[in-house]
Amino acid sequence: MSNISYRGTVQDGVVVLRGDQQPPANGTEVVVTPVPTDRGSGAALVAALDRAPKVPREWVDELEELIAQGERPPAGPVEFSDSSDIEESP
Repeated sequence: MSNISYRGTVQDGVVVLRGDQQPPANGTEVVVTPVPTDRGSGAALVAALDRAPKVPREWVDELEELIAQGERPPAGPVEFSDSSDIEESP
């Protein structure tokens, strides 16, 4: 089975594909799954994440390496003066 997916809308009972997508060949068996339209719902969020482009593992490794290179060591401890040295104002 092919991993190609198509997006479109139903118009008068017929699925109309978006833009200039090439339709599947006649006789191709397909599965049509409605996309949740309830914006902000958990189902819509999951559907959007499923459609997001996949990031190659190498890109993630490179990003983590660049972040590590840019890290600075933490600052040393801050020393406060002894409270007996502080004069209180009237």
